[in-house]
Amino acid sequence: MKEEEGHVQLEKFVKSIEGTSNIYVGIDPGATGAIAFLHPLDLKKSIAIDIPTVRIVTGRKTASGAPSYRTQTDLCALWDLFVICKPLWASLYVVIEQQQPMPRDTALTGFTVGKNFGMWPLFLYSHGIVHDTLRPMVWKRIQGLVKKDKEAARLQAQKLFPVASLKRKKDHNRAEALLIAHAYRNKDNKTKKVS
Repeated sequence: MKEEEGHVQLEKFVKSIEGTSNIYVGIDPGATGAIAFLHPLDLKKSIAIDIPTVRIVTGRKTASGAPSYRTQTDLCALWDLFVICKPLWASLYVVIEQQQPMPRDTALTGFTVGKNFGMWPLFLYSHGIVHDTLRPMVWKRIQGLVKKDKEAARLQAQKLFPVASLKRKKDHNRAEALLIAHAYRNKDNKTKKVS
């Protein structure tokens, strides 16, 4: 069965939860990252979709002489996804995985990581959407995934979120976005019970 486009999945999801509150959203902000939406009434019905991207031709050539490409976020398509969610904006609690360049990264990679992470708080703040960040080690500790690979995250997310499209190994970004939102929701609920 062919997987539905991200915006189609999101439209169905939004219709199924209109009128509810406290919708947790997890974002893996990488260049090929994902956005996850936790179903407020039944976690098993949660979804994750890829962040829309476009391929841009660079001025460089590959070793074979073919044009070289780089992937970047398709901001127009991303905006379209958030327009679908507009009726829910006041109910969203968004958590973004905190990113930072690594010492081994090239200057271009470091710049890209900063740009992909940095656009989210500005975008969400400008639309009054509640958001926070979560360090990778924090959500991995909560999920029991410290020192485990991306495949372990995907397999765990498949068990927790059977409706989400996580069948392919490359769906690890979707899995991580779901687990980020789930960890934040659990952390947030514990904080509310203590206060």
